[in-house]
Amino acid sequence: MTYNVREHSYVVGGLGITGQACVRFLLQQGASVKAFDTRPTASSIMASMPEAMQKIMQASMKGNIETAPLSAAFFDNVDTLVLSPGLSPDIEQVKLAKQCGVEVIGDIELFARLNTKPVLGITGSNGKTTVTLLTTHLLNSLGVKAIAAGNVGLPALDTLGTDADVIVLELSSFQLETTSSLSLCAATILNLSDDHLDRHGSFEHYGLAKHRIFDNASQAIVWRDGHHVAPRSSSVPQLQYGLGEAQEGFGVSGSSKEQQLTFNEKPLCSLSSIHLAGTHNVLNVMASLGLCHALNKSHALNKSHALDVSIETAAKHIGSFTSAPHRCIEIANNGVRFIDDSKATNVGATIAALEGLAPVTQGKLILIAGGDAKGGDINALSPYLNQFVSHVFAIGKDAALFTTAFTNTVICSSLNEAVQRAYKVAKSGDVVLLSPACASIDMFNNYMHRGDVFKQAVEEVIAA
Repeated sequence: MTYNVREHSYVVGGLGITGQACVRFLLQQGASVKAFDTRPTASSIMASMPEAMQKIMQASMKGNIETAPLSAAFFDNVDTLVLSPGLSPDIEQVKLAKQCGVEVIGDIELFARLNTKPVLGITGSNGKTTVTLLTTHLLNSLGVKAIAAGNVGLPALDTLGTDADVIVLELSSFQLETTSSLSLCAATILNLSDDHLDRHGSFEHYGLAKHRIFDNASQAIVWRDGHHVAPRSSSVPQLQYGLGEAQEGFGVSGSSKEQQLTFNEKPLCSLSSIHLAGTHNVLNVMASLGLCHALNKSHALNKSHALDVSIETAAKHIGSFTSAPHRCIEIANNGVRFIDDSKATNVGATIAALEGLAPVTQGKLILIAGGDAKGGDINALSPYLNQFVSHVFAIGKDAALFTTAFTNTVICSSLNEAVQRAYKVAKSGDVVLLSPACASIDMFNNYMHRGDVFKQAVEEVIAA
């Protein structure tokens, strides 16, 4: 049965970027909409919106945004609460909505009920954005019009009505926990490590949210050496990938000087043609190629597009991909390589960076880390620090946690000081890596701001 938006009455919970996209979309469809936000005043919420959105809110909703604790009457004649991913399903407003018999979904679930295009889904603790953007790049290079959306930036609802052949969705655990009917041509959980435990409460609950991506997936793209990343149901077909030799799926073969990425034992490209730093990015490339291959087998694509998706041809376009900023990117090299991995906001991301860079680093690995650990276990880094790292320069709210994880840790008052100290101990062939294992909000506006400050500090220390 076709889902008709006009037949339902909605409340949108949370008016950040996603919530604004939901309000805009629902109003365009002629639905009845009102909204609430957990911030203290409606005026501050409106002031944070773009001018065009403010005009929409004023014209269509009379600027009416509830901010105080809600009464049951607020949910009278409301069918559906569309909850922004930044708000927990456990807040009082959501509990009240459920008590009033209101259905609670997220924007991805609303998208799923209306979308008719083939969709690929990517989640995991780390690497989501790289794989989402790389998959989109490869498909577009093959002449298949693909749009990246979801947690990567563009709200999923904004893809409806476009001329895209394929939607490539980056999906967070927050988005997945309010999604139930998303149909995917292929899905992948890239990896799982402790993250957002302050929201989910435990690693088990976090994993359960991530695994919802496989509920309606036609195929799973699975890292064969990963933990907790394979579908729990044997009914979902799997295409596997990994760094060792493999008779089926993706693997790596050849000598250390000239290794090849392979598919079903046939070479696709040399690893030297992959310009993304670290072996963890080789896994990301395999995941992207696997998603493209699964799409080629999809009946949905065959109906909507005449072109074949050849992974042999797709592999030729890997070298033209430019990674998003702050994701294991070299920003300077004067004999000492400086790498910005500011997007590493959890322990698993930093482990991936260390494991990925160590095999290709001639000298020492010097790590700058720290910030808000979000309840993550920094001690889980200890074996990797002891194996790969010579010095840690720690900053931010939870800097002291690194002193228990690694003996050779120095606490610094700022990122600038950490860069200066790291440069003093660095020699030619060494790598200075910003991979914080923590969120940035204790010292910076966001991880992008942190990466920009790192780059400026590096430029200053090199020029001095």
